[in-house]
Amino acid sequence: MDLNKDTSTALNESGSPAPKDVRAALQRLVRSSTFAGSQRLQDFLVYVVEESLSGRADDIRAKTIAMDVYGGTPSEMSRRENVVRVDAGRLRRKLTEFYAGDGLEEGTIFDLPKGGYAPKILVRSPETLQPPPFGLKIRANTWRRPFVGVVGLFALACIVVAVVLLSTKLADPVGSPTDDLSRDERSAIFDASPMRLQAVNLANTGRDLIFPALEPARLDAALTIFKGAIENDDSYFGGHAGAAQVAATIAVLTSDADLANEMLNYADAQANRAIELAPETGWSQSAMAWVKFAMGNWPEAIEFAQRAQRLAPHDVHVLEFVSLVLLYSGSFEQVVTISEDSLSKIELDRGYVFQNAMGSAKFHLKDYAGAVSAFERAMEKGGPVGPVSVAYLMASHQMLGNKAEAQALSEQLSHEWPDSRVDALFKKLFANPKYGEDLGEAMRQANWKPPS
Repeated sequence: MDLNKDTSTALNESGSPAPKDVRAALQRLVRSSTFAGSQRLQDFLVYVVEESLSGRADDIRAKTIAMDVYGGTPSEMSRRENVVRVDAGRLRRKLTEFYAGDGLEEGTIFDLPKGGYAPKILVRSPETLQPPPFGLKIRANTWRRPFVGVVGLFALACIVVAVVLLSTKLADPVGSPTDDLSRDERSAIFDASPMRLQAVNLANTGRDLIFPALEPARLDAALTIFKGAIENDDSYFGGHAGAAQVAATIAVLTSDADLANEMLNYADAQANRAIELAPETGWSQSAMAWVKFAMGNWPEAIEFAQRAQRLAPHDVHVLEFVSLVLLYSGSFEQVVTISEDSLSKIELDRGYVFQNAMGSAKFHLKDYAGAVSAFERAMEKGGPVGPVSVAYLMASHQMLGNKAEAQALSEQLSHEWPDSRVDALFKKLFANPKYGEDLGEAMRQANWKPPS
């Protein structure tokens, strides 16, 4: 395995593997080529291992995994639990594949026994490389209830931030369709500059943290990660591009005029630096598109977004920002075309914001059934869930005449996000405020009452 200095495992005085060795082995596993393209299975395994390390192995159930890892509304939990059961089987097969190939020399073996979700760790001696006839349960500390859904994911992200900033040995998020670096390429980057590799890893981690964006703490964490990437290697464009995207998002969402101005100036500087360093990349171009959108410069925002899509048609994180710029500009048909074309060519292991943007575009095109289908498919894949997606689902069901579903979603929006003014936000985001008004009117028809 590339970049691994030591795959052996030491036992502490109690005979159990030391948590630091367990976590190191876990990171080698999720960074492996076997788990590339399997982000959801990585999240699944990290969650159950960390829950076990924190002493909650006996509490792990399909329901807790569905809530904390996959997210969604309470009404979706039954369906999500079925997805968990299917993924558990996939994870067991992936583990078997890993230890027969990439993990052949690992001294630490993760196992997910059938009939449950609490993991076991098998420690095999360096001399024999054979697993002993006993398993040791391990316990960890990551996602804690009552964190659920996206909040649970944010808790994991915060731990990633802390580990990354305090250690030179960071987690490398492999498996996203955006992460096209091979192991040889990573080794080459490491040989040239370990700090460059660290910056690349940090920036990729930050990309996964941006959405759903209506959480100030989440955006602050993402900006911290991107600033860390810049500090590690100022010449790597990704740190600057990511920082620009986050800062521009903060500028759009905050009600503090001074903060908005500060963030917008910072975002503009970072986007220009990214373009200076790597103008040929879709990420740099999409960052500039997002900054131009935040400035209200629609013609340039659309121009940069379309260029980004042409440069990186299969980078899902680029597509997220491209689709949002086009959505808010009112280019609904283009959003649907780009998204459907990408879905036909990219095998996604989880949901992304561009799928939600497609659902929003279909709503405004009056394809309400298509909107519901798009949002539900994204959520089934573990895509971002927040007040925006719930609002559009509510409005789509209302327009379809599904009164009961719309009413249930209205109550969930009011209960889980009592201060959310999605209707007002979208009047601000769209170039034509009428589209936000259409959404708000459908929401009010579903008996949603804006908070006073």
